[in-house]
Amino acid sequence: MLFSSARTFPSFTSKVSFLSRCASYTTLSNCELPYIAIHKPVMIQEVLTHLAPTAGGIYSDLTFGDGGYTKAILDSCDCQVVAIDQDPTAYEKALQMASMSSYKGRLFPILGRFGDIHRLVKTQLSWSLPCFDGMVMDIGVSSGQVETASRGFSYKLDGPLDMRMFSRGRDADTTNISPNERALLRKSISAYEIVNFFSREQIANIIYQYGGDRLSRKIAAAIVDARQLEPIETTGSLASIIQKACPQPRWKRGDDDMLRNSAARTFQAFRIYINNEVNKNNEPLFPVPREKKKKKKNL
Repeated sequence: MLFSSARTFPSFTSKVSFLSRCASYTTLSNCELPYIAIHKPVMIQEVLTHLAPTAGGIYSDLTFGDGGYTKAILDSCDCQVVAIDQDPTAYEKALQMASMSSYKGRLFPILGRFGDIHRLVKTQLSWSLPCFDGMVMDIGVSSGQVETASRGFSYKLDGPLDMRMFSRGRDADTTNISPNERALLRKSISAYEIVNFFSREQIANIIYQYGGDRLSRKIAAAIVDARQLEPIETTGSLASIIQKACPQPRWKRGDDDMLRNSAARTFQAFRIYINNEVNKNNEPLFPVPREKKKKKKNL
């Protein structure tokens, strides 16, 4: 999703482009990142075309992730990027990128939720709003989160139940985390709390509302019955309980013989609920156009 400043257009209303086409990943710079990028964006060229970064511009990548879009924007011209992500591992990658000689003084990482961008920019950067010429966001769970068992997102990989995008994992050591990271974790719930302490009706409602599973009540009943025997600790245990309660037939796609896992929609529903994805994405998140050039000392 892209937000381009109204400064580019006759009216104040910002142009919002929803892109659906995919393009192959293009490397715009020979600078090697100081970390392994698990996710490579497939729409970099489209993003650059619609965002049209210009020298001296200020942009925001609202979902930094592995930094693919941020890097492309910074490599395209002499501009600046504010990179926001609630995932502490993504934030650490942003800090590493910001320390590179090519991006020093041009990349400003922030740990937090993109829905709080106005407050974050004011409190952590002491910038005045409006200030952005454009924004980009790639909403959803990332490859790195799903493919890391300890984060507790995947029904295919066994790990402690969690699913919080702003958590390193339920069993992670939080002794020396930053105040900002601790603030994100405060009063949060993980998938562990949902499956072990929520009522049968609450669980069923979450699965149906956010997963669209018509078997939500049967799945909720199976979860409640299982936890009466022992706590449900891991993603593997939860997936097994659901699959046993609502087995799915094998199906073919091309030459692949596949098993549709009944847990997929339940895991999706819990993730959306835990991270408040629907309400967060429906927040009035509009770009803050840059009407006046900010003084150099404020950058």
